[in-house]
Amino acid sequence: MNKYNINKEIKKGLVAFYAIHTATLVLLLLLASTVITSCESLDQGNPSKLSETSLPQNDTDAKSLVNAVYARDIELATTYMYLTDLTTETTVSGENPNGGGGMLGLLKWDGTNSYIVSAWSAVYTCLARANDVIDRLDPVPAGVSPQVASQVIGEAKFLRAYYLNYAVQFWGPVPVVTTVGGGKNAVREPETKVYQQIVNDLEDAANRLPERSELASTDIGRATRGAANAALAKVYLTWAQVDDDLTDAQRHEYFTKSAEYAKKVIESGLYELEEDFVKNWDNKNRNGKESIFAIQFYLGSSTRNGDASGNNHLCHCSFSTGFSVSLPHIAPGPDNSLRDSYIEGDQRKDVTIADSLWRPSTNSYFHFYFDNDGDGIKESGYSRFNKYIDHDTPETSASDRAMNRQVIRLAEVYLVLAEAINERDGAPNQEAYDAFNKVRRRAFREDINSGDAQAHDLEAGLDYEGFRDAIIQERSWEFTLEQKHLLDLKRWKILVKTIKNSKLATEYPEFNKQNVDFRHYRFPIPQAQREINPNLWQNYGYDGSTITQNPYKGRE
Repeated sequence: MNKYNINKEIKKGLVAFYAIHTATLVLLLLLASTVITSCESLDQGNPSKLSETSLPQNDTDAKSLVNAVYARDIELATTYMYLTDLTTETTVSGENPNGGGGMLGLLKWDGTNSYIVSAWSAVYTCLARANDVIDRLDPVPAGVSPQVASQVIGEAKFLRAYYLNYAVQFWGPVPVVTTVGGGKNAVREPETKVYQQIVNDLEDAANRLPERSELASTDIGRATRGAANAALAKVYLTWAQVDDDLTDAQRHEYFTKSAEYAKKVIESGLYELEEDFVKNWDNKNRNGKESIFAIQFYLGSSTRNGDASGNNHLCHCSFSTGFSVSLPHIAPGPDNSLRDSYIEGDQRKDVTIADSLWRPSTNSYFHFYFDNDGDGIKESGYSRFNKYIDHDTPETSASDRAMNRQVIRLAEVYLVLAEAINERDGAPNQEAYDAFNKVRRRAFREDINSGDAQAHDLEAGLDYEGFRDAIIQERSWEFTLEQKHLLDLKRWKILVKTIKNSKLATEYPEFNKQNVDFRHYRFPIPQAQREINPNLWQNYGYDGSTITQNPYKGRE
C-alpha cells in the first residue's frame, strides 16, 4: 500500500474525520451534537453527562472520538477563504452582491453575515467537542492505552488551539472555553488570555503528539508534533505583533520563542521544500514532503445530502464557471496587480494565477481574457486562481472538490523564522537571510542548500524596514489564496492603507474596496449571539457597539 493510500474502512474516519466506527460512539456524537450545536449561545450544556457505556472502550474508540473535532473544518474551506482572501485587495467575487459572499467581497458585512455566523458557530462547536474528548480521556478509561489517550488529548488540544486562533484573529477578545459546559454566559476575554490559552494547548500538544515519521499510514492527516511546533512559531510571532498589552520584554521573548519553534520544525529534518512549487497542490503528491498540516479532502468525504464530492469549495469557487469567461465565485481582480508583480522566472506565478488553462477535451488552451482588437493586449476578462484547479481532471475539478487545503507548509516556517529574527533584533542577521532565501531560491529553481550566492537571493544589508517589506512581498507571492492574507495585513498593521491604495480600490470602484475602514480590523460578533448573551459586547464600528473611539487608528 502506498503510504498516502488509506484503506476504505479507516479512510473516512481518520483522514476526512467524519466516520465514527462504533455504535456507541455514533450514539455519543448524535447525543452530543444535540447539545453542542446549541452552543452558538455558548451555553454548551454538558455533553459528558451520557451513560458510562458511551465512554471509549478501546484505542480505536478513543481515536474515533476526536474525529468530530476535525470534522467541522472540512465544511469551512469557503468560510476561511471568504473571510481572509475575498475581503482583501487580491480578490473579487462573482457571487450575488446581496449574498453573504458578495457582501464580504464588497466590504459590506455586518453581524448577520452568514459566513461570519458560520465561523463563530464552528469555533465554539469544535471547542465544545474538544473539551468533551479531553474530559472523556482524563482519567484514562479502562481498555484505552495511556499512550493513545495522551495522543488523542494532544490532538484535541491542538484543534482547540487551532479554532481559537482563528477566533482571536477574526474577533479580537473572545470567550475562552476549556471545560464541558463552560460556555454558559461566557464573557469576551482579553487577547492576552486568549493567546496564552492557545500557547498552553499547543505546547501540551507538542509534548503528546507523535512526529510525522511515527504516524501509521492510516493516520496521515492527523495533527503531529511538527504541526504543533509550526503553529507555535506562527502564534508567538502574531501574539507579539498584535497584543497591545504586552511589554517590550514580553515581545522580545515571544519573537525569540517564535524563532525557536520554527527551528525545531526545520531541524527535525522531517520536512523539505518541494522543488516544484505546484506539487503542493498535486493530488498525486498529497501530504507531500513540504506539507506540515493539511485538511484532507477526497471524493466521498462529503456525505451530507447525498453529496459524494470532496467538499473543498476552494476548488469549486476558484473554477465555478469552468471553461468560460464568466466571473467565478472568486477571482483575482481585473487590475492584475498581483500577477504583474511577480519577477520574471518565478515559478509561483503560473501555479498561482492562470490567464489560460489547458483543456484536454479540446486539446487546446482556453483563454479567460479577451483580446478585443487582436493586438495581443488582453483588454477584458478575469484570470483564475490556479492552485485549487485539479489539472488532472480540470473539467470536473469544480464539482469533484477533492484537493487538500494546505494550512501550514514548510515555506511558511522559513519565512516565520526570518520575520521573527528581524522583529526580535530590529534587523535581519545571516540566519534570517538564509531562511528567507530558501523560499526565494525554490521559487526560481535555484540550489536551495548552496553555500554560494544565487541569482535571486535577497539583497544583503537591508535594515529592519527593508527586510520587513521583503517579507510582506514574499508572503504575497508565496501564499496567495492560502487563507493568510487578511490576517497578515492585520498583524502588520497595514490593512487599511494596503487595500485603500491598491489599484483595485483606486481604479475599479464597483468592487468597493476604496471604502475599507478601520472597523474592518475585526469582524462583528454575530448579532444572534449578542441577543442570547448580552456579555458579548460588539466590536467598534458595528451596530450595537458602545465603543466611540477608533481603537485601531494608531496601528497604521
